[in-house]
Amino acid sequence: MRIQPDEQAAIVSTITSFDKESEIYLFGSRLDDAKRGGDIDILVKSDVISRSMLAHIEDELFKKIDEQKIDFVLTMKKELNAFSKMVLAKGAVQLC
Repeated sequence: MRIQPDEQAAIVSTITSFDKESEIYLFGSRLDDAKRGGDIDILVKSDVISRSMLAHIEDELFKKIDEQKIDFVLTMKKELNAFSKMVLAKGAVQLC
């Protein structure tokens, strides 16, 4: 997994400050240690966080880590969308 411990902690603390019950997963190229670069792909399962809140989450996150490309996928906890189901089936790693 190619994410620094301080980045992981910042991602978790930032998102959970908006929803303490959220579930957070890392997926995509950052799971492959053989690859280089790539954005950070984060799946957030939450019944509280809305799409409009994601920009605020990103702003708060960039106060803690260097700005870089982060893609958020948002889904409800009990009603997963099709993309989220695929992400989880392919082996996302739960951060929180």
